[in-house]
Amino acid sequence: MEIEKLRCEICGRQFVDEEALASHNSVKHNGEKSRKEESGKGFSPKVMIISGIVFLAIVGIIAFSILGHATTAPINSNAVNSNVVNTDIQTATLKVQGASYILEPSTFKKGVPVRILADIPNMPGCSKTVTIPAFNILKFVTSSDNVISFTPDKTGTFKIACSMSMYTGTFTVE
Repeated sequence: MEIEKLRCEICGRQFVDEEALASHNSVKHNGEKSRKEESGKGFSPKVMIISGIVFLAIVGIIAFSILGHATTAPINSNAVNSNVVNTDIQTATLKVQGASYILEPSTFKKGVPVRILADIPNMPGCSKTVTIPAFNILKFVTSSDNVISFTPDKTGTFKIACSMSMYTGTFTVE
């Protein structure tokens, strides 16, 4: 009757029992685990953290898209950067101070169209992607398209923020 021999998965040497194989591994291979044991170990914590962050970023982008945030367009191509006063349209200027959005004026009337002109030269990084969640506004403003238009249909104090919420502010609708 032949005895089944155990094989070292690192160097291939054969042994009669588990104890001899374990002793061999601790002396010859400095306690290295076999490839079989290591392959069942899973991912490193670093890989898991990076994967988790990427996953959350993707979920956030998808959720933001699904929630129906609409992109606004300028009233017309001639209105960009214009300061024409129209009594039928409420006009405000959006600028950044520190980590805050400042709207001047910051109070609007319900039911009257609002036209916000973004001060592009003074808007760093992600502050150019403006969101107003209560009115489904998501707009990336540029020097050639710096107008955010909407008609407030409810009253209260509302948040305005960049897409990453690094820049925030509020305005009121009466």
